[in-house]
Amino acid sequence: MVKKLSKFLAYTLFFVLALMFFAPKISAYYLLEQQIKPFGVIISTEDLRDNGFSLDVESAEVSFKGIESANIEKINIKIFGIYNAIDVQNIELSSTAATFIPLHVNSAKLSYSILDPLHAHGYIEGEFGEANLAYDLLENSVHIVLQPSSLMLKNYKNTLRSLKKDENGEYVYDKAF
Repeated sequence: MVKKLSKFLAYTLFFVLALMFFAPKISAYYLLEQQIKPFGVIISTEDLRDNGFSLDVESAEVSFKGIESANIEKINIKIFGIYNAIDVQNIELSSTAATFIPLHVNSAKLSYSILDPLHAHGYIEGEFGEANLAYDLLENSVHIVLQPSSLMLKNYKNTLRSLKKDENGEYVYDKAF
């Protein structure tokens, strides 16, 4: 009985891994692009590469409602079903944002797990400092905790005034949509 159960689990694991490996990730990416287009977000000039268990997107330009918003060097998308993650490297924001925040973002990591199905989490690090994000899917709200860099504290005081400062010196932003 144990031998049959272990065979069944091995075949099931093999099937799930094969399904993830051979899934049409590039087609799913283009479907995602079509889904975000009605919100005014357009991703263009990207190079896509399927790496088996992940999808790499390189040299992407992001526009929001016709305004060039960011250039992204590399995006790595991992979709495993149980745990999904997006890692973004070297984001250069448009110069229109220079009055609000520093323009270079080193990395952004976003993740979602079915072990915590009502929340998506993120971590962003850049010239502005470090930020932890939590998105509540049930309440449709975002909670951001920012640990500002010295550059942010020195040159972007107006932006920091719009955030709540807590007792640890961190700045908190809460928004319900």
